[in-house]
Amino acid sequence: MASEKKALKDIQTPQLRHYIEMKESHEDLLGIINDCTKTLDSLTDSIAASGLEDVRGDAFKQWLCDMGMSELQFALRDIDGRTLTMLNVSDVMEYDVTFNDASSLLLHGYMTHYKLSDDGAFAPPRGSVLSWDRMQTANWIKTLGDSYACLSSAGWLGAALCSLSPPRVVEEGRGLMRTVDAIKFIGLVRQVRSETDGDKAKWVVKWSGASTIENQAP
Repeated sequence: MASEKKALKDIQTPQLRHYIEMKESHEDLLGIINDCTKTLDSLTDSIAASGLEDVRGDAFKQWLCDMGMSELQFALRDIDGRTLTMLNVSDVMEYDVTFNDASSLLLHGYMTHYKLSDDGAFAPPRGSVLSWDRMQTANWIKTLGDSYACLSSAGWLGAALCSLSPPRVVEEGRGLMRTVDAIKFIGLVRQVRSETDGDKAKWVVKWSGASTIENQAP
């Protein structure tokens, strides 16, 4: 037996050793792929059956990746899909998440939970105020005149713009915005949403991260 082991060792050329290493790596990779496939299947089945209700653990992490928000996996390590449906934007920000990211997360969560898109990333409707990027939001604010110019540099995405509360607008105004002005600004946001998205589904005009997912059934 010892002589056979020695003979086997002797014939293990660098090429053969490389082949064995590659084969072992291939088997490890197949195991990883199998685990990922199970996670994806579990996530897909859960969303189809009950939205975010039963999405937790690795499936919730995978969902964040699918939404393009994998960078939030560590910050949100203590919550799951069900918990997310009970949080508003201020609650999510307590997990050290920015206002923009918290608003976008809740919008993706809302669309996922109520299955409002065939898009795997549950992106907001194209052309809607909810889909605006920072520049589109800033450019719209600039059309409102000097009274609201201090808000044009806020860097809000469309989802954040639609999730504002008067105190948050006042805070962003850095002393240049009164509560009454903030209320008027939010009224202008509602007006542009109605004008831009009036022909879309009602939820597109009404959604706000200031409320929870479970309290805004479409």
